[in-house]
Parts: sequence; C-alpha cells; structure tokens
Amino acid sequence: GAGAAGGAGGAAEGGAPAGGESRRRLKLLFEQEERGPVTALAAMQGMLLCAVGQKISIWKAERGELRPAGFHYAGFTASCAATLGNYALLGDACRGLQLVAWSKEKKCFEARSQRRDAASAFACEMTLDEADPNPANGLRVFLADAGRNLRIYSYSRQDAESRSGTVLLPRAAFHLGAVANHFLRLSLPPRGGGGGPAGGHSRTF
Repeated sequence: GAGAAGGAGGAAEGGAPAGGESRRRLKLLFEQEERGPVTALAAMQGMLLCAVGQKISIWKAERGELRPAGFHYAGFTASCAATLGNYALLGDACRGLQLVAWSKEKKCFEARSQRRDAASAFACEMTLDEADPNPANGLRVFLADAGRNLRIYSYSRQDAESRSGTVLLPRAAFHLGAVANHFLRLSLPPRGGGGGPAGGHSRTF
C-alpha cells in the first residue's frame, strides 16, 4: 500500500522541525497503490521487489516514478523475501520456500527450486559457498521458521538428490529457542586475520 515517510526526532512549536533536524528527515520519493497489504520487500539489482500476497512484482525507478518491470505469482502468500544477484528467495507464510531467478531478457521470473515441507517462514536469506561461488551450484539458503528453528538448505543443479536443482536439499538445522524475524548478511575478513578484503564471501547471522 501507499505510505508516507516521516522524519526523525521532535518538532518545534507549530509543527516545524527543530534546529538541524530538518536535514535528517526522510523524504518520500515514490509511492504506489496496491490491492492488498505489502508482505515483503527487497532490493534486487537496482530494482524493488515487492510481494503483495501471492503476487511478486519488480519495479524500476524511472523519470521520477515507479514503473513495473515484471511480475510472478508464487502460489502462496510471501511472508519474507531475500535476493542475491538475479536470484530471489520467497518464504511461504504457511509452509515452504521458493527460489526464482529474474530474467532481464524475458522480463519475468523463472522457477528454479523449492521446498514444500518447510514450516512457516519468518525470515530467509541466501549466501554463496566459499568452495563454489557459482549460484547454480553453491547457493546456501537460510530459513527461520515458526518452530523457532534455523534451517539451512542448499541449491545445486549437480547434486542428484536435488532433481536437477528443482528441490532445495536440507543441510543442517538448529533449534534457536526463540523466533527470529530477520537475517543480516555480512562480509567477514579472510581467515587467518589480516585486513584484506573478504573475497566476496559472506556469512549470515
């Protein structure tokens, strides 16, 4: 739905921002009316991925307004979303995960993989495996579910159990004891210390 962005801090008498607080106020750049609640948002290659129930839309900022670039019907209510490159991970509010890839040429999402027996998704994220940074073979998927669990899956077209990549394979599970509703992807320094670059690899916490 459409909304307005407010500012931080208080306001002077009469409603005007006090002192230098006007420089720290958020400014509304775009707004778009939707036929339902926005259940997930994510940035994707300079575009905005927006989930409104079962409909996943991609929006581009052009000439001062948001313009639709494509859409996808997930078949479930997306409660969370994560992106990595042209891949988008969608968490089902009731049950499951779905991995899709954005095709710039076709201007649409293409289904890549899924996990239908996963529990209700509260948060999801993706990272690349250090051993194989190719998303087609070394993509790791993280899920925080309603059972207070952290679950890790892998996406690989080369693994026979994945049925050519159409099924996300379970790799690990850990009971957190509390509900997690957000993941943060961070780049870590290289092993062995030193202040060099992390080499593009990530970990999720």
